[in-house]
Amino acid sequence: MAKAQMGAEYVSSVADLMVLKGRPMYRTEGNYLIGDTTQVGFYEVDFGWGSPIYGGPAGAIPFVSFYGRFRNSEGEDVIVVPILLPHHVMRSFLSELVKITNKDPMDLSDENMPNRSML
Repeated sequence: MAKAQMGAEYVSSVADLMVLKGRPMYRTEGNYLIGDTTQVGFYEVDFGWGSPIYGGPAGAIPFVSFYGRFRNSEGEDVIVVPILLPHHVMRSFLSELVKITNKDPMDLSDENMPNRSML
């Protein structure tokens, strides 16, 4: 939605403002970056070791996610999105995910929450 609201005139105006006032400092608090690597072509890479299974970051990075392709055990191509958030935020995220996917409620007790050692 936000992308659709940024027409050429808006982008030009922001570029002009940055030239006049300088680039603002990047604010990390409250932001979450998402990148899409699904079209990069990792599945076409051949090092001679067989077909690739996954290509992308080795794990989750705090406050950054990269969508990537993954081939599951049934041979289906799926999208995987590793997410690493603070514990209290992850609990809220999982709770909302259960609501929007209409899945059975998950046990969100501390022993079932992912932690850094699982990554």
